[in-house]
Amino acid sequence: MKTLIAYYSRGGVTAKAAGKLQMLTNGDLFEITGEKNYGNYFTALRMARKEFSENELPKVVNTVEDFDSYDRILLGFPIWYSKCPQLVLSFLSQYDLAGKEIYLFCTSGTSGPDTAVELLKKSCKGATVHSGLRLNKFNEDTVRKWLGGDKS
Repeated sequence: MKTLIAYYSRGGVTAKAAGKLQMLTNGDLFEITGEKNYGNYFTALRMARKEFSENELPKVVNTVEDFDSYDRILLGFPIWYSKCPQLVLSFLSQYDLAGKEIYLFCTSGTSGPDTAVELLKKSCKGATVHSGLRLNKFNEDTVRKWLGGDKS
């Protein structure tokens, strides 16, 4: 099974989690990069609130080469207002997700992934979206269980 670990990280916490997932799964890392700079945490939340209220999908400036070759996508993001950043929805809209296995992971100071997972399922038409995992603290056994015991 070929794995892509795609993530958006404003402050580096989600990037760190993605790196640990890469070491465990030997998947390919891809950082989702947008046109906007979200700045510090409070600026990012202000911008996110505006994007959510206006249903704005910010522009993604990079693409995954040979996306169709991946069977499993580990998709990571910080939780903002119990949701994933709109940039992640923009990323997903670029690809045909039919037949993909999608595992969502998040980082958050307070919220878990449940609300974000339910919202993201609507954007992942044709894919199997698995339960989300909050990865503020990395636990290899928990991650293996989340991925169904698969390490490759």
